[in-house]
Amino acid sequence: MKRFQEKIGVKRAMKPLCFACLLCFFSFGFFTLYGKAQARTGKNEVFAIGTSSIVKGNLASAKERAISMALKKGVENYLIRRLGSQGTMNNFKRLVQDIIPKAKEEIENFNILTEEQIADEYVVLVKIRINKEVIDEKFRDAGLIFAEGPPIKVLFLVSEKKDSAVSYWWKDPEVQYALTPTEVVLHNMFQKRGFAPINRSLGLPELEYSRNMRSSELEDSDILTWGKLFSADLVIYGQTEIVDGKEVSMTLRALEMNHGIQICQGMDSEPIVKRTEGKEGLIEALEIIANRLAERLTPSIIRIAASDIETVRHLDVTLEGLSGYRDFSAFKNFLIKGVKGVKSVTQTRMRRNSISIVVDFQGGRDLFLDRVLNNRGLPFSVDLNETESGGILLIVNHGKE
Repeated sequence: MKRFQEKIGVKRAMKPLCFACLLCFFSFGFFTLYGKAQARTGKNEVFAIGTSSIVKGNLASAKERAISMALKKGVENYLIRRLGSQGTMNNFKRLVQDIIPKAKEEIENFNILTEEQIADEYVVLVKIRINKEVIDEKFRDAGLIFAEGPPIKVLFLVSEKKDSAVSYWWKDPEVQYALTPTEVVLHNMFQKRGFAPINRSLGLPELEYSRNMRSSELEDSDILTWGKLFSADLVIYGQTEIVDGKEVSMTLRALEMNHGIQICQGMDSEPIVKRTEGKEGLIEALEIIANRLAERLTPSIIRIAASDIETVRHLDVTLEGLSGYRDFSAFKNFLIKGVKGVKSVTQTRMRRNSISIVVDFQGGRDLFLDRVLNNRGLPFSVDLNETESGGILLIVNHGKE
């Protein structure tokens, strides 16, 4: 009798183990099929797996729930693929509020490729075709607009206030102050969203900075001047305040350099939870606030950056005094990768020590020159002149670094 009971116990113990092994094997086969199928799918087609428990033997109900899950997952997969990781992060709230809940509206049709029952689970593999026109319309309605070209270069002018004392790096810009905790957190949060934060600690041009530019409370004109010095596309100005060591608040304003206007602003606060480490609680609170503000401000910033409707102009540019083709190659890469608004660079003429190009640029001549001549990524120093035909002449100055 005892031996019989032991056998029964072994069988009962083996049953869930066998099911787990079978499910793993089956899932592996599914994902292999899924991977191969995804490689053959069209741009508006996705594959998704849906799973549902069979309750009280009701297979039809389980199948319906599994298909519904697969359709929702399929739309989510398509949207993430379409937007990319940064686009998904920047528009996450609108995505989960306005688009995903109405997933079935975006499905043109679907086919069940295969289905299986594993113990009390029903699993289905579905091929889904998404209606791109409907998705595009929902993107427009939800205000999901995406910037193209190089990442937006952002400069942070954010002071820190504690016990009525205000500290900020632009008070003494000649001193190489390390990034503050606020700056580090803001750099990380905006970098994750596809921006290019400017590290002001790498150095500044040797200039005389006016008293107004050193003030803790900057006027918009001074904020824009700082942005121009760093060749920024965007300046985020504001302040972090620590209140009695118990709470931290942050106020931010975003100013766009191209038009010299404020795009958006936001304010938030968070209690500081005491930790064993010194500044750990403060850093956690800063990260929470910065994440919320970045999530709130980013869509407006992207929308303004993407809605610049200035005509693409053909600018004639001649480079004179080049040491060799390597100089031209460096300059061309700089224009394409480092100058916002440059759509293409085409070589039109080559002489002994000069090369002429046509630059397709979204904006005017003055804006182009401002973004080139005040850009810290310019590979060599140049002097500005004009060709006989009125084009832009840039003379390489080998006497300057």
